[in-house]
Amino acid sequence: MMILANKVLVCALTALSACTSAIAMAKETPPLGGQPKNFVVPETETTTLENGLSVTFIPYGKTPKVTLRLITQTGNIDDGDSVWLSDISYEMLRQGTETASAKQLAENVANMGGEIDTSVGMDSSYIGMSVLSEFADDAAAMIADMVMHAKFEDSDLARIKADTQRRLAVSLSSPSAIANEAFYHSVYGNHAYGRLYPTSESIDALTTKATSEFVKTHIVPNRSHLYVSGVFNKSEVSSAINAAFGQWKAGEAVERKTVLTQSGPSYTLLERENAPQSTLRLGLPTIGPAHADYMKLNVMNTLLGGAFSSRITSNIREDKGYTYSPRSTIVNRVGSGMWYEAADVTAESTGAALDEIIKEINLLSTQAPSDEELSGIQNYMAGIFVLRNSSRSAIISQLAFAELHGLDEGFLKDYVKTIYAISPQDVKDVTERYLDVEKMHLTIVGDTKTVTPQLEGVDALKPLL
Repeated sequence: MMILANKVLVCALTALSACTSAIAMAKETPPLGGQPKNFVVPETETTTLENGLSVTFIPYGKTPKVTLRLITQTGNIDDGDSVWLSDISYEMLRQGTETASAKQLAENVANMGGEIDTSVGMDSSYIGMSVLSEFADDAAAMIADMVMHAKFEDSDLARIKADTQRRLAVSLSSPSAIANEAFYHSVYGNHAYGRLYPTSESIDALTTKATSEFVKTHIVPNRSHLYVSGVFNKSEVSSAINAAFGQWKAGEAVERKTVLTQSGPSYTLLERENAPQSTLRLGLPTIGPAHADYMKLNVMNTLLGGAFSSRITSNIREDKGYTYSPRSTIVNRVGSGMWYEAADVTAESTGAALDEIIKEINLLSTQAPSDEELSGIQNYMAGIFVLRNSSRSAIISQLAFAELHGLDEGFLKDYVKTIYAISPQDVKDVTERYLDVEKMHLTIVGDTKTVTPQLEGVDALKPLL
């Protein structure tokens, strides 16, 4: 009887041990994640006022909040000879209207559960706010008042210019900003896309008249689109929008000329004596979002240098220790685009880092990645895209991006599907087609006496120097 009991106990202990091992193994090996699904674009309804203002309603979510954003196709592209005129003009919109001071505007929107938000980009800018749903009509009226009846006081401009001067001084003391300005200029020349920073003198010369004229000329209804996203009463908000924006006078239609880029190779070395790091920019003009190869280029960029696990990052950060945060980027412009790799590397590793970056570009242009490597990148991009569209403002941004670049509804609806349809051969082909190292622009901010001898020893750089 005792023997039988012992056998039963041994069996029980064996089963328990096996179960424990299985649990431990399960903890060590998490289940594979499912493939992200296509992003479902919410149902939208768009109307157009007689003055040309487009209005899109996007019912989204259950939280009783609503985001209103007036997006206009203007920005630094329209600065003319006064770089950052658009930034300062949008800031002036926040300084009060004919009937409300800046403080009153801020208090009014705070009482609605929100705050005023402005953002100026190269081709597109906006003013808007997120408020409690019950105040959606009041928010629409406030935005209309700000763009139609801003007061443009000299005292406000003086304060904004002083703040801008401080911001400019900080920016131009940064090696990254210096490198960006020189690199963008090498690609776009004197076009607005190639001018990132003003001079202190040009900021000083700005007048209230210049900001007022910028607003009246460029922030007009027929170049604007008002998005309403969240929980709201469409009938009430629509009536409020018509009442608030109906008297806004249309302006001149936007006209954009073909953007001419400057072909490489080119090399710019900006002295930063005894700098412990070299700030690098290596790239060239490519294509814009409307091009048929754009998504392939996007996937290629993510695999090559656009993610933490990408090839260039793994090489010069993880394996070699030359830098902490390298990254490649696709810059989107209307009718144009640009790809470049950016990195701050230790000064003594400047030549070696560039050599490795070029090796990775050339390798991907001659040899397709494995299915496994590409699948990991596709899962990452698809997941990020879905997460990026999980808010009221994010959906507005995506819809506005598609409108700015003339993309059809399939761009967003089929984004995930398009990513997964890209093959390893596609990645290899777009690298070969668009990333010709011998046509690239190279910009370095660093110590000349340390950098120059290193570059002379990198054979792959000789066509650029």
